[in-house]
Amino acid sequence: MSSNYSVSNEGSGADLLLTFEVDTTSNKDFVQSDLDSNLTACAMAASNKVGMGAAGDRLVGKVIKVSEELQSGTTIPAYCTVQVTGVARFKYAATTPVIGQKVELDGAGKVRQATTSTDVPAGGTKHRGLVIAVNTSDTTCDVLLDA
Repeated sequence: MSSNYSVSNEGSGADLLLTFEVDTTSNKDFVQSDLDSNLTACAMAASNKVGMGAAGDRLVGKVIKVSEELQSGTTIPAYCTVQVTGVARFKYAATTPVIGQKVELDGAGKVRQATTSTDVPAGGTKHRGLVIAVNTSDTTCDVLLDA
């Protein structure tokens, strides 16, 4: 039996896109070459500001665009657009994420399998995103951001 359908998750349900300032901290900002390399996983850095965060930080979403406008005196984009809902495809680092589990940041634009937390921080879990697909040949995983 032939089918005209194929499974495609990337970008599904991406109906909430937010604009943030880009973190200027060294090696934590986002530039176009990061997006071209799929180093797009971001964390909150300050009020209305995102960056690559640190290993173990909570995933906010996927940076999908950076502005051509630069921050004064730098080569860092002033703003970026972040997909915060739906399914996003990320590069992953270290251990292959497990289907049905959560992810966290690796601190360099990728996600990683969430580590076990012995306590729940104030405000709830630091983990986010449900892994729904993994491609080990290109080290990517599809993450449902709403979960």
